[in-house]
Amino acid sequence: MRQVSLRLATDNDIELVMAWRSHPLVYEGTYTQKTPLTWVEHLAWWRSRNQDWREFIITLTEDGSTRRVGILTLCQLDHWSPEMGVILGETTLWRQGVAKEAVLQGLQWLGEYGKNYCHTTIRWDNMAAARLAESVGFQKFGEARPGESWYQICLKL
Repeated sequence: MRQVSLRLATDNDIELVMAWRSHPLVYEGTYTQKTPLTWVEHLAWWRSRNQDWREFIITLTEDGSTRRVGILTLCQLDHWSPEMGVILGETTLWRQGVAKEAVLQGLQWLGEYGKNYCHTTIRWDNMAAARLAESVGFQKFGEARPGESWYQICLKL
C-alpha cells in the first residue's frame, strides 16, 4: 500500500529539488523557466523564501521504504489567498494520484493554518496540471498572466 506524506523541506533537500526543477518534462510546464537551472539560479530561488513560504517535500512510502518524490510549495501565506505549486519530480509517478494526494494534504494544512482560500496559476497548455487542480475542487477564474490561468478554491464553506 502506498502512503503519501508531506514534511517540511530542509537544506538537505536542495540538490534533489534542483534535479527535479531541471528536468525538461517538469520545467516545460512552468511559466517562467525555459532551460535547466544553474546552481546559482537554484540557490537564489531556494534562499529567496521567507516566513510567508512553506516548502514541503512529498514523500512516498511503499513496501516499508520511504523516498522523496516531489515538492509542494505554499507561498504568500500573508495573503488572503495563498498560492500553491506542486512538482512531482519522479515523473514515473505522474497520473498515479500521488500529486493529487499531496495537494489535498497541502489544502488541509492551509485550512488548519486558518486560510479560507488558495489559488494556483497554470499555463494554458499544461492540461495535466489543470485536470489535477479541477479534480480537487479548484475553479478557473480567468487569466493570471498572458497564457496562464488563475484557479481558486474555497477551503471552508
